[in-house]
Amino acid sequence: MINFKKMCKNRFTPCLYLSLGCLTSTVNSADLPQIKHHPINDIVQQNTVKKLISSAKKTTKIDQMRIMHIDIDYIYDKDKKQQQENIRTLIERIQQIQPNTIFLQAFADPDANGSTDRVYFKNRHIPLRENLFPVLVKQIRSKTQVKHIYAWLPLMAWEFPKSYHIPYVLHSEGGKQGYIRVSPFDQQNLKYVSEIYLDFMKSNSVDGVLYHDDITLNDYEDISAPARKMYQSWGFNSEQISKLQNFPKKAPLAQHKTAYLDQFAEGISKILKQQQPNILTARNMYAPVVLNPVSENWFSQSMPSTYKYYDYNAIMAMPYMEEADDHQQFYLDLIQQSKKYDPELSRTIFELQAVNWRNNQKISTQELTETIKFLEKHGVKHIGYYPDDFVTEHPQPSRLKHAFLTDD
Repeated sequence: MINFKKMCKNRFTPCLYLSLGCLTSTVNSADLPQIKHHPINDIVQQNTVKKLISSAKKTTKIDQMRIMHIDIDYIYDKDKKQQQENIRTLIERIQQIQPNTIFLQAFADPDANGSTDRVYFKNRHIPLRENLFPVLVKQIRSKTQVKHIYAWLPLMAWEFPKSYHIPYVLHSEGGKQGYIRVSPFDQQNLKYVSEIYLDFMKSNSVDGVLYHDDITLNDYEDISAPARKMYQSWGFNSEQISKLQNFPKKAPLAQHKTAYLDQFAEGISKILKQQQPNILTARNMYAPVVLNPVSENWFSQSMPSTYKYYDYNAIMAMPYMEEADDHQQFYLDLIQQSKKYDPELSRTIFELQAVNWRNNQKISTQELTETIKFLEKHGVKHIGYYPDDFVTEHPQPSRLKHAFLTDD
């Protein structure tokens, strides 16, 4: 399970929702920087197949997604009898709530630091905790009404075995901070990540991939040797780069980093589509990036780049995490800003929090259902929540089922 309380402490800017006037300037996708010689392009070329798999099933987009975001870490148990009971209970819960979409964790995070120590699928690089992902997918497809299953996977937050000599993202004030992430500027790292995804797709059939919220670099990152070499190739002064926080061209560098990360994800998506041409992609985005475009300097995420490179933008619409004083205004501001890039909100997902990680208190089912209705009233089409806790039956299934009803 992802420890969001720990994540808040490690966030690159304060986990604080500031009413910054929700800047009205927008950037056209045509004006975005383009990394012309991105190293992922060579890897995509190497993985291009002459004939796409013709047996791939057609994935039809859902007009109104209602999403359960599930941690397999909750399901996994060393006691296999207990694990089977956990699976049975989860399937019953899905039948009760009747979501049409599942975001299903495919990576293991036993130490809850947000980075991947183990995985729930076979692959050549990251140790296998148990081959549990395909088991759950089969159960969900055969025993529930769920239409789409997305694999929830990191792009950068991998912790490789120590036998791998991996360059990781380095912070200008020393060491690794926030999520542990492989440096995306090292071509061997890109190859390893592409092979993990390739192995996943060869043995798992899913409708989409949700990229974890690890596709980010703050204004102190990355100062690893591969990163600095890349910055120099973009024309930035190598002597100033070592102190990124005080770098005079912070905004242009952040825009290049955003483009680089999103083109990395696009390259992985192209590799996925070689195996399953109709697969859909979504990315987790921090709310401050939506509310204040200047936040790109702190996150290397942006709205125009997201809507250019991914099918869906899954906004972490979590007012407790952002310490918003007025929750309804927080949601309205997110909606207003999102409509500038997605006027019909057909490609925007609002992910709600079911737990306040600042005090570890559960958000009441009543508050969740009222929020869902409020968002629907204001035009939000795709709504989910995280985490689902089948052990304590939170949120309460019968009330959530009623709130999850759609016209689909």
